[in-house]
Amino acid sequence: MTRLKLLLLCLLLTGLGSAALARADGGGSTDNEPFFPRAGNRGYDVSSYTVRLRYAPGSGRVRATTTIAATAQQSLSRFSLDLYGLHVSKVMVDGEGAGFHRGRGKLKVEPARRIPDGTSFMVAVSYDGRPRRVIDPDGTSEGWNRTDDGALAVGEPDGTPAWIPCNDSLTDKASFDFAITVPAELTAVANGWKRPVEHSGGLATFGWRQREPMAPYLALLDIGRGTLVSGGGGGHPAWTLVDPRYAGHQRALKSLPTAIHFISSLFGPYPFETAGSVVDYAPHLGYALETQTRPIYAFAPDVATLVHETAHQWFGDSVGIERWPEIWLNEGFATWTQWFYAEHHGGPTVAKTFLRLYATPASDHAFWDPPSGRPGTPQHLFGSSVYARGGMALQALREEIGTRHLLTAMRLWATGHRYANGTIAEFEALAEDVAGENLKPLFRRWLYQPGKPPL
Repeated sequence: MTRLKLLLLCLLLTGLGSAALARADGGGSTDNEPFFPRAGNRGYDVSSYTVRLRYAPGSGRVRATTTIAATAQQSLSRFSLDLYGLHVSKVMVDGEGAGFHRGRGKLKVEPARRIPDGTSFMVAVSYDGRPRRVIDPDGTSEGWNRTDDGALAVGEPDGTPAWIPCNDSLTDKASFDFAITVPAELTAVANGWKRPVEHSGGLATFGWRQREPMAPYLALLDIGRGTLVSGGGGGHPAWTLVDPRYAGHQRALKSLPTAIHFISSLFGPYPFETAGSVVDYAPHLGYALETQTRPIYAFAPDVATLVHETAHQWFGDSVGIERWPEIWLNEGFATWTQWFYAEHHGGPTVAKTFLRLYATPASDHAFWDPPSGRPGTPQHLFGSSVYARGGMALQALREEIGTRHLLTAMRLWATGHRYANGTIAEFEALAEDVAGENLKPLFRRWLYQPGKPPL
């Protein structure tokens, strides 16, 4: 993410949160996710999604088919997908009609034949209707959001089921293939590599292919007016779409190649084959989000915001977390990288930023609590303490073990967990191995203890 909203906290960008309903039931255990216990299903593992969707801006309706390739992780007589609202007209499993019913954010499927453990299978879901916005515990929105010239669909932490039936699990990453059909005067942007546009009968179909594994919550769909521009990806193919209303506010986007080059020099090669940005006019969202390969900005971003979202391509997108309460591994890392970039590009040192923020009095509980490694509830998942205190925790670690050791640990984290997931405990152990010292007291103070940490 992440989802950012500007606060007057020096260079800090504060994140906003989200939530929805989901759960694993039917043919699979829950995903052991405390903040969203209904999300996901461990009964199967998805390898790919193929999404074919047509959108009519006038009515706000979609007509779509999503095909899912998966492998059973246990014998399945039934299983579930996450899907909010929408009318499902047909479900096919391996080419045969399957029974299905709905319940509490789930599409529950009963295949005609039991799927043996270890067997690969295909699920095709045909559906239509008006996708819904998902209102989060902190009052912000995700899911499918209509705009005045189209739509914007984002999914952190679990809004993607508003438009794609999926296994909405942090650890079940898969490739995605999109074919989005819209009126010819509009443009549709998703994740990954752009394919040639197909035109027919006043409609245009935009194809996008995200080859590297992606968690469902990182899927993007933006539909609207604007010119899709290629180039500017720091040596990688890149596509950027800017709403015409922001045509004169693109200066920060020109920093993308520099940001990719700088972060690559720190944490290893850029993890994806394509890059880019989407800047859309969506004032009711008001945040930025690190959707994989192509972050979305619901406003004209500044350089700090762009660097933050670009850093998430390493920390959050390529390397994912296993449970939402450990989002410090995403937000703290992106915030510190944003500060470190400023330190090397004419801004204040991270040490100065740290001291300025540390001057915040202990009585300011909204700033210091909950601790960044233990957000407590979904309402605080993207709170300022996760970002500010989270970035400060890494700077405190830098002061303890030195810049070289910190960068080594972060690089090993990014390269060793590439396209996978990790936990805070694993990073703590890695940092201790790199530094050769016991860092448990430092992590305890900065990540887990309430209140202002003592220096």
